[in-house]
Amino acid sequence: MTESSSRVSRAQLRVLADGLSARDWRILRFVAAHRFATTRNIREAFFADHASPLAAARACIRVLDRHLRDRLLGRLDRRVGGVKHGSSSFIWHLDVIGARLATTEQGRRRLTIPSADFLDHTLAVVGTHVALLTLARTGVVTAERIDIETAAWRPFTTAHGTASVLKPDLYVHLSTPEYDDHWYVEVDRGTEHLPVLLAKCRAYTAYRATGRAQAEHGVFPRVLWLLPTQRRVAALRAALQDDPRLDARLFVVITADALGDTVADPLDQ
Repeated sequence: MTESSSRVSRAQLRVLADGLSARDWRILRFVAAHRFATTRNIREAFFADHASPLAAARACIRVLDRHLRDRLLGRLDRRVGGVKHGSSSFIWHLDVIGARLATTEQGRRRLTIPSADFLDHTLAVVGTHVALLTLARTGVVTAERIDIETAAWRPFTTAHGTASVLKPDLYVHLSTPEYDDHWYVEVDRGTEHLPVLLAKCRAYTAYRATGRAQAEHGVFPRVLWLLPTQRRVAALRAALQDDPRLDARLFVVITADALGDTVADPLDQ
């Protein structure tokens, strides 16, 4: 299918939509929610049930090639890690037909070429989401709910009467037979100065004071910071301890590679 979205009739869209599998729809909605995702992200999230990694990779590529042909998905010119990483490094986004099928008119966003920092952060959030789905498949935890970007955001009014919006990268509700755990997840890539991170921490403190999260979830979720280096972890932990306006116990600060162990056993944090 090579027509532009304006030349595809509703009947043609219906035919195409009727031919999509449940997995096709999940892929489109996943990419719509995150804006961008790599081949590897999509393979790990939606093709883990294959007999081998090679079979999963081949099946994923076949599906993505079909979505590319039908203009459901498109690819950025740039890749993660460069050409040497092959097809797993492609970065995907909704194309014009996919946008008409997977999003509402109100939610549809025109594709703009992202900056390197924006794309790096976005893909780090996608990677975190996929890591949580992968952990859930092991049976260590159950992923009751994962909200992405705007679905995770919460408008509120501060104690001073100022309108504000809490903007976690993810809201995550995990459970096991022993516990029910809620997290606001912040993915930091080391591009912001420490005072910016502390300002976000104060926004969480202000939101907790409203009681809205407690009414929604029964508890106030802990804030999980995923940082790129142990040095930055140590710096943020020290800054949290030194700020009298913040309760350091509300915040868990780790490197991204400690995500699985942390959410699997939060009582150790």
